Amino acid sequence: MKALILLIVSGVLAAGVFIAGKQASSEQLSPLLILFWQMSGGALVVWVASLPSRQFPIWRKDYIRYYLIGGLLGISLPFALAFFVLQQLQVGIVGLLTALSPIFTYAMARVLGQESGHPLRLLGLIVGLCGVALLVVPGDTTALPDPIPDQWSAMLLALAIPVTLAASNIYRSRYWPVGSAAMPLVIGMLTVQSVGLLVVNLIIGTFYVELPEFKDTGFVLTVLALMAGASYLTSFTLLRVGGPVYLSQMGYVITAVTMLAGVLLWDEHYDNTDLISMVLILTGVLLTTVTQMVQKIKVPSAAVTER
Repeated sequence: MKALILLIVSGVLAAGVFIAGKQASSEQLSPLLILFWQMSGGALVVWVASLPSRQFPIWRKDYIRYYLIGGLLGISLPFALAFFVLQQLQVGIVGLLTALSPIFTYAMARVLGQESGHPLRLLGLIVGLCGVALLVVPGDTTALPDPIPDQWSAMLLALAIPVTLAASNIYRSRYWPVGSAAMPLVIGMLTVQSVGLLVVNLIIGTFYVELPEFKDTGFVLTVLALMAGASYLTSFTLLRVGGPVYLSQMGYVITAVTMLAGVLLWDEHYDNTDLISMVLILTGVLLTTVTQMVQKIKVPSAAVTER
C-alpha cells in the first residue's frame, strides 16, 4: 500500500513539473531558465532533506563525472527538450512520450547484451512503437494533422526525451559507484547540473534575478522548483520501497495527469486516433515492465534500472 501511494504521489508531482513548465513556457520564458529553476529548487530540497542523515555527495573525480554525465542524460537533456517542445505540443502528448523510456531502455539493453530476450517484452516494444507511429503519421485525425515543419521538429525532439532517459538508465546502472546510496548521487547530479545551467544562462543572457515583466512568473517558477524537489525525493523513496520496475509505472500516472491538465487548463483535445495510440503505447510499456518483473521473481538478477 505504501508503494502504491508513493507511486501516485510521485507520478502526480512529476506531472506537475511538466504542467508548471508548460505554464512557464506559455509566458515566453527560455526553456534553459525554466530548467535552471527546476534543478536549483530540486537541489535545495534534497540538500535540506539530506541534513538529518548526513548523506552528502562525494566530490571525487570519478563521482563528478558520474554526476555530470548521469545528470545530463537523465535530467538536463530530457527536461530541456520537454520544456522546449511544450511550446509546440500538447502537454498530454509530451507526458505520454516520456512514458516510453522503459521500452527504449529495454531495446538499448538488448542491443548491448545486458538483457535477455523475451517474447512478451519484444511484443511490448513492437506495440509501443506502433502507438508512436499512429501518433506521429500525418493525417486528418492524428496529433499532427499537417506536416508542419515546427510541429514535426517538436515531435522528433519529444521522441528524444525517452531516448535520453533510456541512455541515462543504462549509464547510471552500469557506472553506479560501488557502495553509494541513491540520495548522495541525486544531490551531486542536481548540484552539478544547477551550476552548469546557471553558467549557460549567464553566458547566453537568459538569466533573470527578478522577472517583473512576466505576471505571476515568480510564483510559477517557485512552484516548479518545489514540485521538482519533492518529486525527486518521493521517486527515490519509491525506488527503495518498490524497486526500479515498479518505479517505471509512474509513466501511467504522468500520462493521465498531464492529459487531464491539458484538457482543463489549455483546452487540449484528443480524438479517437490519439486515444488508440495512447492505449498502444501504455500497453507496450506494461508488457515490457511487467514481464521484467515476472522474470526477476523467477530468476533474480541484476537488471538494468528503468525509470
